[in-house]
Formats: sequence, structure tokens, C-alpha cells
Amino acid sequence: MCNFTRFIIVAITFFNKQKRETMKKIITLVCALVLGVGVNYAQVHQGETAAGVNLVYGSEIESMGVGARFQYGVLDQLRAEVGLNYFFEHNHLSWWDVNVNAHWLVGLWNEQLYIYPLAGVNYTMVNYKGDLDAKGEENHVGLNLGAGVEYEITEHFGVNLEYRHTIIRKVDQGVIGLGVNYKF
Repeated sequence: MCNFTRFIIVAITFFNKQKRETMKKIITLVCALVLGVGVNYAQVHQGETAAGVNLVYGSEIESMGVGARFQYGVLDQLRAEVGLNYFFEHNHLSWWDVNVNAHWLVGLWNEQLYIYPLAGVNYTMVNYKGDLDAKGEENHVGLNLGAGVEYEITEHFGVNLEYRHTIIRKVDQGVIGLGVNYKF
């Protein structure tokens, strides 16, 4: 079992046993595929910076949104990311979140295609605007777990697809995003 698999298994202990067993199988399969393809460590260098924008969809609010992010290469394969997403109002709810995540980049093909697990923290703010001037606001702190794939089109431009599941005490949300990055 690879280290990534062990990390995810520990992180998903909050889920029920059936979900854990399914996740173990999926993660073990992903690790086996990555090792079978031949893993190269990513060419993200310490101190490298990037900024990007993305389109996102939130499963709990059931709405599209937009986001922006900043990335910094902490180590040669470890990248830190700070991101902000705003989800468009749906059913009288508007939602935004701030995320601080770590990505461990693994190169798969020609130093242009990477996969990465991600883990981090989340701050979410939900606003409610109902009928008859009813208003409300909730703030939550949660954990992020997920994975992504990134393809470098050129030396400076890349595209990515990412899934992140935010675990919050009252409300969990899955977020899928499609984005573009520019490396400085």
C-alpha cells in the first residue's frame, strides 16, 4: 500500500465502513495505476509561483461559481495553494469559501501531465436571503480532501481538473473545478 493510500485511509475514518471499503479499493487501484505507468516527480520547483482562475460546481448549493487561486512551490513536489470560490445564488442561498490546500505533484507523462492528492482547510460562509426580508448567515470551518490532474500546455500556461470534498460539521460539499493557471 502506498503512502498516499495510507494517508487517505486515515482521513476517511469519519465515513461509515461501507464507504471506507469502497474508498480503499479505489485508492489502491489509483496507486497501482500510477506505479504501473511509471511515476516521475513533478518539475514544480521550490519558490515557483502561479495564479489561476476556475469555474466550479458545488454539490450542496447545486450551483456554478467562479474562483481564483494562488500557488507557491514549497518543495520540488509540494505546492501550497490559497483559493477563493464564489457560488452563484441558488434557492435563496449564496455561498463562498476560502481554501488553503497542499498538493503533492506526481508527473505521469513527458513532464507535462501531473496528478495530485490534496488536503487542507476550508472556511465557508453561507448567506440566506428569503422571502419577507428574512436574512441569515452561517460560517463554518472544515477539512478538504481531494485530487486533481494538471496538464501544462506551455511553459507558463496549464489547465487543471480538480475534485475536492469539504467536510464540515453541518454541511459537506463536493466541489469540482476546471481551471487555467499562469506560472510566473
